Amino acid sequence: DNSDDFWKQNAKMLEGKGQIVVDDGNFDRAFAAAKTKVTRSYEVPFVNHAPLEPQNCYAHVQADSCHIIAPTQMPSGASRSAAWATGLERDRIHVDFTRVGGGFGRRLTNDYVAEAALISKHTGWPIQLQWTREDDIKNDFYRPAGTHELSAGVDADGKIVAWTQRLASASKYYRRPNMADDKLWEAELYSDDFPRGTVENHRLEYFHNPIGVPRGSWRAPAHTVNAFVIQSFIDEIAHETGQDPLQLRIDFFGAERELEYSNHGGPTFNPGRLTRLTKFVADKIDYKRARPGRSGVGIAAHFTFGGYAAHAIEVTVSESGQLMIDRIVAAIDCGYAVHPNAVEAQLQGGTIDGISTALGLEITVRDGQIQQSNFHDYPLARIAAFPARFEAHILPYDDIPTGVGEMGLPSAAPALTNAIFNATGNRIRRLPIGDQLKA
Repeated sequence: DNSDDFWKQNAKMLEGKGQIVVDDGNFDRAFAAAKTKVTRSYEVPFVNHAPLEPQNCYAHVQADSCHIIAPTQMPSGASRSAAWATGLERDRIHVDFTRVGGGFGRRLTNDYVAEAALISKHTGWPIQLQWTREDDIKNDFYRPAGTHELSAGVDADGKIVAWTQRLASASKYYRRPNMADDKLWEAELYSDDFPRGTVENHRLEYFHNPIGVPRGSWRAPAHTVNAFVIQSFIDEIAHETGQDPLQLRIDFFGAERELEYSNHGGPTFNPGRLTRLTKFVADKIDYKRARPGRSGVGIAAHFTFGGYAAHAIEVTVSESGQLMIDRIVAAIDCGYAVHPNAVEAQLQGGTIDGISTALGLEITVRDGQIQQSNFHDYPLARIAAFPARFEAHILPYDDIPTGVGEMGLPSAAPALTNAIFNATGNRIRRLPIGDQLKA
């Protein structure tokens, strides 16, 4: 397998017809009748989880028992992995789990537990397995990569009347036992995500690329990718049709109403809550204020697993392409914030994670081998990349709390790249940003 081949294969697949998984209204007719037609493509790469603490596990396998101590997000999975490795019944396996040391979905998969149990079984010793950073980066279950082609039809009044998202990607569901090929899309496109229910003529189409790179869940699975392409595309539609990106976004989200939402975080989704957040961050960052040349503001908002978040980011880009993030305004609506300090910290952390990943992170493969090995070639953002003017706001809504660990991440990257466009006219359609701004 090779990364270059993967992207070429995706492009070739998108020239044909894939599996239509959502088809509301009549997209073809509405798109053909639209006054303005907009089509754009985006690429989002494989990325590593990069937890602070690489994978590790204590295992002691004896004739009739097994003791596991490991940082895991799924103790039941650790038990199953140890049972597979030892041949013992699961009631003979005791699992203790420590603080995770960073998970982000990586520790949902317990391959390191199986490895430790196999070593202990073979040696007869209690052992402590400790991966290196190189082990961890080269042996991950990476965030799936994919190529997204979006098209929209806009009527004479500037209203979006047709929308399609076509995705060629490497589904993370490929490892699931007895998983039918026609269900692989469900991990990569959430059927009821925005803008479904907002655009009458709405279609989702999927193509699976069976590359051999291992894939798994990564913080805010699918949302972190789809928020980038959808929120970028909304900005592109606005510029193509002469509309203000903020106003188009507000009009598109619309008023408060409950839409059916069958995916995780349902059973309903209220796009009006995104409208409220979008207006809030725009007001806080003084969106309408004129900026000097090569400075700009970008805005994005997204619904993730029952919660809502929005970002407004202000940047300056020098003539030589040096990016400076001047200000970040982030806001979250998690219903009721049980522990406001923890909610604020998760919003800050998710924002940093989203921006760091967008700036410089990509896993590539050549001749079946992962090319990155440590932070010298997988460069997480340093503290100097983030501004002192970093605001995290909690907007209470009702008395029903939601989780907050993931919704702070998805809208950060598109807010950043939308800001870069407004500062430079350079549209980022492929992540990471890397050297795309260099003169």
